[in-house]
Amino acid sequence: MGKTSKKQSKQANHLSPHVKRPTIFDLERHTGFSRSTISRAFSQDASIKDDTRSKILKAANEIGYSLHPGARMIRAQRAYRWGLLLPHLENPEYAQLVECFDAEARRAGTHLVLGLTHYDSEVESAFLRHWAAGEADGVITDVVSWEQNKPLFENLLARRYPFLVLYAAPKGLPVIKKDSYDSFCLGLRHLLDLGHKRIAFVGLDEPGSEHSNAHRAYINTLKEYQIDFDESLMVKGPNNRTAGIDAWKQLQALGKNAPTAIMTFNDIIATGVWIAVHSQGLSIPKDISLIGNDDIPEARLMGITSVSYDRIALAKQAIGLLEQMRSTPETKPQELKMKTELIMRGSIGPPKKLAH
Repeated sequence: MGKTSKKQSKQANHLSPHVKRPTIFDLERHTGFSRSTISRAFSQDASIKDDTRSKILKAANEIGYSLHPGARMIRAQRAYRWGLLLPHLENPEYAQLVECFDAEARRAGTHLVLGLTHYDSEVESAFLRHWAAGEADGVITDVVSWEQNKPLFENLLARRYPFLVLYAAPKGLPVIKKDSYDSFCLGLRHLLDLGHKRIAFVGLDEPGSEHSNAHRAYINTLKEYQIDFDESLMVKGPNNRTAGIDAWKQLQALGKNAPTAIMTFNDIIATGVWIAVHSQGLSIPKDISLIGNDDIPEARLMGITSVSYDRIALAKQAIGLLEQMRSTPETKPQELKMKTELIMRGSIGPPKKLAH
């Protein structure tokens, strides 16, 4: 082995042999300053001479010491972490939200912790209880089951623990949602004005899905144009691409009664429809028109008309509201709405029989 330099030896002597991470005691021995002085050096608000702070921070860098996050948490009585609870990351919409929330949390001097429920209400409950016990200052969640975990959410609300629900929540709970009803109606009216009479809707097979903006827009716009609702054109499935593929097969089986256009709950389902259509040598919009929701990157590449919103603005508002709820527990539950717009692309055209 090579020789150890005097400088390295001098620094090593200040480190306890059985401690992997340098502690404040090591820094105390290394600098000669008291622990209280060292603590003040790491606090921007503490009263301490600039020269002393500089010496301590320089020495800390030399031995590899950093303030233990637990100490910061104890002093501030907070975790400096926000929990984000999502069903999965298969949907690029969720992946993009993670990026936006993480960037906004860091900008605010905090961090993001991600949890995935995989649509399991017990997993959802475990995450929420763990984070609410002090592991996170607040939670943003796309809820799995209101019915099964209702008592837990009511308890969090009563304790004034900061949490915010994504997309939809029972009345009285804090929620941030997309104001997409009018955008969906606009897309449907465009299809109807082009001559489409048989428009299918592919939604989610889960409780409460009939209250979604997409579902309500579909039902109400058909009524507006005096078109009778046809249950065979309403397809429900899971929140993934396979649902779109299966929906296309089911709708094709209707033969002469098959739809000429399809609107989906979101883009991940729409991309499944797109894949199924093109796998049969057909094309969009020549053989079928298609509208999605969320404006994910794949939808843009495939040219799918979609409903878009500002995810960065959503993350900023959400983190800001959680911080307000944390610092001011008396803050009443709020409902935040994000504006949306219909992004027209090449997936919409007249019905095939009217195309020429």
